[in-house]
Amino acid sequence: MKSLLPLIELQWASHRKRDPMGFRKVVERGQDAILFLHFITPAIVVIDGEDITLARDGCIIYTPGIRQEFGAVSPVSSYENNFVTFKTDVETFLASFNLPTNRPFYVSSPDEITRMVEHITWAAANHESPLDEAGISQGIIDLFVFLEKGLEDENLKNQRQAHTKQRFILIRGKMMIDPKGWTVDKMAKACWLTRSRFTVLYKQFFGISPGQDLNNIVVEYAKGRLISTDDTIAHIAADCGYTKPESFIRMFSDKIGITPGQYRRDNYGSQFRE
Repeated sequence: MKSLLPLIELQWASHRKRDPMGFRKVVERGQDAILFLHFITPAIVVIDGEDITLARDGCIIYTPGIRQEFGAVSPVSSYENNFVTFKTDVETFLASFNLPTNRPFYVSSPDEITRMVEHITWAAANHESPLDEAGISQGIIDLFVFLEKGLEDENLKNQRQAHTKQRFILIRGKMMIDPKGWTVDKMAKACWLTRSRFTVLYKQFFGISPGQDLNNIVVEYAKGRLISTDDTIAHIAADCGYTKPESFIRMFSDKIGITPGQYRRDNYGSQFRE
């Protein structure tokens, strides 16, 4: 059946395309073409108003006219992807492949996607004859064949990954409520993983190392306490896991650029104690 696929007209393709930190793209009415995206870095896609966080190597196929919103996990996260946009007889083309559309999926051997998209990109930049056009079309077909084959046995893998990520989210939520006493080793143990494996997965899921994220969580927790309570800075430092207020003040100042006391005065006046 795949040998009888309709004519394919490439619109654009790019491999390992990097955008600024915090990149977010919104196309309200979608495009008049099929868009295939492979997220090399962790990313967020918004589907039916819901933010869905993807680990690195997530994929999505947008069909024409479907709203598109995707980008980096956070304002300070990097963003890199492969993509191919093309026009064709959509119904006939997509019916030839057993692939999900307009929702994320993962495949095995995702590094191969970059190589295949690079080939399509190179062919598009250098084509000079109808034979080259045929090569571009075949490259897109080969890519979709690869994606289809890569879905084999992915359901169980995705279920395990979803359960693992849910555990990570639960632990992260506990840290946000009470950051005192948490370390990377304790986080890894709570997820039943070695520190090295935990660190790799954490960065895949959230786009940041667990140590850096814990520091950010501590700062956000402290900021909330500074402007919503009259607790002393020493008390807040202790609740953030610091035995010495000076160490807390130094960490806070390095992150925010001002001391906790100055942050409190700037945001809630001088009536609170230090």
